[in-house]
Amino acid sequence: MQKLIGIVVVLSVIFGGFIFLGGKFEFIFKLSEIIIIFGAAFASLLMSTTSATLKLMAQQIGIAFRATPYNKDYYQQLLSLMFELINTARVQNIKALDIHVENPDSSKIFAKYPKITNDALTTQFIIDSFRQVITGKQSQHLLEAFLEEEIEHLEDEYTKPSEKLHATAEAMPGLGILAAVMGIILTMQGLDGEISEIGKNIAGALVGTFTGVFGCYCVLGPMSSSIKDVSENQLAPLLCVKSILSAYAQGQSAHMCANAGRKNIETRYKPSFVELEKAVEVLRQQPS
Repeated sequence: MQKLIGIVVVLSVIFGGFIFLGGKFEFIFKLSEIIIIFGAAFASLLMSTTSATLKLMAQQIGIAFRATPYNKDYYQQLLSLMFELINTARVQNIKALDIHVENPDSSKIFAKYPKITNDALTTQFIIDSFRQVITGKQSQHLLEAFLEEEIEHLEDEYTKPSEKLHATAEAMPGLGILAAVMGIILTMQGLDGEISEIGKNIAGALVGTFTGVFGCYCVLGPMSSSIKDVSENQLAPLLCVKSILSAYAQGQSAHMCANAGRKNIETRYKPSFVELEKAVEVLRQQPS
C-alpha cells in the first residue's frame, strides 16, 4: 500500500504540476517515446541478465507490492520451529532430529509452522544446515564458516536483481537523450516548415529526455531500491538461523539458542524475551 501511495503522489506532483503551470498532458505524454525508451531498457535488461535472475526479479517485485511475509508472526514461528528441532536433538537424540530434517513434508514439527514451510529459501537453508550438524560433530567455528559461506553465496544471488535493475535505471537518461536526438533529426528534416510547427517538434523531442529521466529517478531507480530491501528481508531469517545453530554448537540449551536467534531480528518484528519464554513454555508442555 505504501508503494502504491508513493506512485500516486509522484505522478500527481509531476504531471499535476506540469498541468498547473499551463502545460497540456498530451504534450508531455508521448506513447512513441515511452515505447522506444522503456522498450530499449527492457531489451538491454534481457541481454545482460540470466533468465534465473529475471525470474527472481519478477518474484521480488511481486513481494515488494504486497504486505511483507517476514513479520513478527513469521519470526515467532521461526524461533519456535528452531527451538523444537534443537530440543528434539537435546532431549531425544540426533537420530530423532534426522527424521524431521530428511522428511520435512511429513514432519509433525514442520507442519505446525506454515509461514516457514511456505518460504522455500529459509526451509531449505534450515534443512541443509541441520544436515551439516547431523553428519558429524562440528566445532562452532567450522559450522559458522559453513553457514557464512552459504549465506554469502545466496546474498550474491538474491541481490543481483536489484543491481541489474539499478544499472538499467542509470541507462534510462542516456536512452532518453537517444530518443531526443532522433526527434531532433526528424525536426531538422522539416526546417522549411512553419516556426510553430518546428517548435512543437523540438518540444516533442525534449519529451524523450524527460521520459528517460522520469524512468530513471521515478520508476526503475526506486524499484531497484525496493527489491534490494526485499532481498535483505529474504536473507534476514538465514542470519537468525545461523546464530541459533552457532549457539547450539556451543552447547547452549534450546531456549538460549532461540534467544540467540531473536537478537538478530529487526526491532519492529522481534518478539520480546518474555514472549519467547511464553512460547517456549507452551512448546515444552506439548507431548513429544
